[in-house]
Amino acid sequence: MAKRIDVSGLSAFYGTHKAIDDISMTVEPRSVTAFIGPSGCGKSTFLRTLNRMHEVTPGGRVEGKVLLDDENLYGPGVDPVAVRRTVGMVFQRPNPFPTMSIFDNVAAGLRLNGSFKKSELQDIVEKSLQGANLWNEVKDRLNKPGSGLSGGQQQRLCIARAIAVEPQVLLMDE
Repeated sequence: MAKRIDVSGLSAFYGTHKAIDDISMTVEPRSVTAFIGPSGCGKSTFLRTLNRMHEVTPGGRVEGKVLLDDENLYGPGVDPVAVRRTVGMVFQRPNPFPTMSIFDNVAAGLRLNGSFKKSELQDIVEKSLQGANLWNEVKDRLNKPGSGLSGGQQQRLCIARAIAVEPQVLLMDE
């Protein structure tokens, strides 16, 4: 089920530096929203706050609220890893796992989150690579390293990895 995102009074900091200031907005389920602005204006920082990746940066913290269907993602007792399972993210630079094959890159999140039969994994990996428009280019070399792909292919591999776990929200940074 798609989720509604409600952001209110959100500010993000790196140490004492305020990177974004007092953002409030709503993103409806099953919608596409784009943030446009100059380099360094806080687009990536804002996206990172929506799945709690901002706080893994030393000195990173937020003020305000991010609600996902009325659940405060920064509320007490909320597990950041569980948030990231629901709110997936594809980063600006491709980041395939360098020691893993194309197949294993896509299957990595699935293996972390549960137990799948080999045939189930194969089906999900194929479907995800098709969804990222990469299947036809890699179907005959799934056992080759993901790091051996071109930059654009690596980016689509990361998209396939993100959609394989079926997040309710998918953030894509450029």
